[in-house]
Amino acid sequence: MHDEGPSEEDIERFSSRETGYCPKCGEEVWDDISKCPSCGIWMQQGTSHRDPVSTTFRRKSIMLIILVLLVGFLYSVLRLF
Repeated sequence: MHDEGPSEEDIERFSSRETGYCPKCGEEVWDDISKCPSCGIWMQQGTSHRDPVSTTFRRKSIMLIILVLLVGFLYSVLRLF
């Protein structure tokens, strides 16, 4: 028997419209749960639909860009003196 991967029905059932991520631990959970089964936090504000890894990467990238711009600005200001 050859495994052909998930069926179209499985893909639809587990699509991103029905799952999200716990805002505290990042575990993938169902959208309609009230409490995360992994860390136990109550989902008062719902799940996050952005992958926690990409969220962390985005935050670090923005901080790095700001830091580079700040260093460049300070360097140009100090060169004037």
